[in-house]
Amino acid sequence: MRHRRQGEGIGGRAQGRRGAWVALALMAAAAAGGCGGIDAFAPEMDDIVRPSQLKYEETDLTPTALADRMREVDDAYAEPRSPAKVSLSLETSVHSISNVNGYAALWRGARACAWLARNLHDRSQRETFALKGISMGREAAHRASTNVESFYYLGLCLGAFAELKGTPPRDIVREMRDMMQMAMALDAKFDYCGPHRFLGLLMVESDAYPLYAVGNAELGLKHLETAAKVCPDYGENHLVYAQALEKEGHGELARAEAEKVLQSARPKDLTAEHDRWLEEANDILQGLQGS
Repeated sequence: MRHRRQGEGIGGRAQGRRGAWVALALMAAAAAGGCGGIDAFAPEMDDIVRPSQLKYEETDLTPTALADRMREVDDAYAEPRSPAKVSLSLETSVHSISNVNGYAALWRGARACAWLARNLHDRSQRETFALKGISMGREAAHRASTNVESFYYLGLCLGAFAELKGTPPRDIVREMRDMMQMAMALDAKFDYCGPHRFLGLLMVESDAYPLYAVGNAELGLKHLETAAKVCPDYGENHLVYAQALEKEGHGELARAEAEKVLQSARPKDLTAEHDRWLEEANDILQGLQGS
């Protein structure tokens, strides 16, 4: 099995991940420092995350005006993405929160925060946006509890925070699982089977660390297999499944999935991500040569 570059987990480069950011640093710290060292950080992390309540004033815009605002938010988030554009999407979301349209701005704000939390270069800024996204996501889940987007983007922001901190409390990891299970119950195919993709990664990554395990590798592989089969045209599903299979020692199956990535079509609005998937699939195939 090939050795991964520093900072890589199953999903490859941390800043390039779109579907799920699992707390790899958390797992590594648990292995290196022991259980007591990790738990010593938990109260501090909990103090940071739990009080992150979102403060906002609901707008009195008309339904028509709100619909126009949501189009502006989505246009600012669309490719080609940049920190400036996505920040504009977030800012417009914050000033467009209303119960008139089911708090549609809240989950869009969490979506923008999730992107900023993994794509900005400054680590402290990434953490700031991860926390803001957690606040917006939790408010979205509270106000719009039947919307898959609310739970899904909250899960992504929690994952971004966990990866940045490396030593979050265990309940954050479990909340990641719970939010994705809620998203799966509402719409398992959302974001190209994103809930299956996220849960599969989380379970495979945490399997070796009982304190943080939220499943096991076998169940995680089943989630990833489901994502690849139910949403087969999305290259990242085959990529993360291939990476998990390689990690678990299933070289030939990993090779087959990596080849499917190379055959996958470029998804709309994800051109940069698709190029990265192709590169990582080639990395897998090169690593498996002669194995």
